[in-house]
Amino acid sequence: MIQQGNFLLMERNEFREWLKEQVVTRPIQFLQVHHTASPNYSTRKMVNGIAQQDTFKCLEGMRNYHLSEGWAATGQNITTLENGQIAISLDRPLNKIPAGIRGFNNKCICIEHVGNFDSGGDKITDEQKKTIIHLYACLGERFNLPINTDHIVYHSWFTRTGIRLTDFTPGKSSKTCPGTNFWGDGNTVAAAKKNFLPQIQEELNRLKGQNKNISKGDQSMTIQEQADFQALQEQVKQLTGKLQMDSIPDWATEACVAAKNVGAVDTTSGGSYDFYRLITVLYRKGFFK
Repeated sequence: MIQQGNFLLMERNEFREWLKEQVVTRPIQFLQVHHTASPNYSTRKMVNGIAQQDTFKCLEGMRNYHLSEGWAATGQNITTLENGQIAISLDRPLNKIPAGIRGFNNKCICIEHVGNFDSGGDKITDEQKKTIIHLYACLGERFNLPINTDHIVYHSWFTRTGIRLTDFTPGKSSKTCPGTNFWGDGNTVAAAKKNFLPQIQEELNRLKGQNKNISKGDQSMTIQEQADFQALQEQVKQLTGKLQMDSIPDWATEACVAAKNVGAVDTTSGGSYDFYRLITVLYRKGFFK
């Protein structure tokens, strides 16, 4: 992760863990889908699929434009880029209502995807696609949102005053955003249901399955995850042999049960104070859930 100016830039594989650490106190019920139109792949000066423009310059440029429009900060909470990176607007954190769809921003997170995805515009890169799918799946997981067109919404489904339409309707829709060729399918409700939402659901299912596999300590963990888990088990065993206590402290009972359930330890009786303290700290961090 790199923080510079008003933005935090991260790789796709960093987003989920970052999101878990965020304390969001406002209700989240909707995830908006936008394209920036400008900046786009052309203004990013793409050469052989690599942008020549400095990413933070691009992000600050968007912010400056939003400020010139009289907005208090960057409009969107989150931005994705053609190379698969994710930018967090530090002046528009998740706890701050975005300025994405006029009249429909409360309880929303606004996500802008850099590019012009109208017909005849940019063809979205595979890396940006992977990031977009992963990002919406992580947000769905974090805020327990169904993956459907009631909760993941295109800008093109709204009027200029924020009234929800039944579909993209030229002449009534505020914008074509996220593009008439977004995802290669378009900006209609049917287009979203065809490929976009099913891919998000598939990724969410993968994440949920990953959660279950890690909690069971089975072979679905990566090699590094297995090594880390085994190292933890060894550390626990070493602590168990030191300064044994006659009984499990009341404050550690729940944590000990959870640790045994996931196979982190074979037994929790006869442990030391440090052993019970470690087990409790790990449990409160969610390691054994």
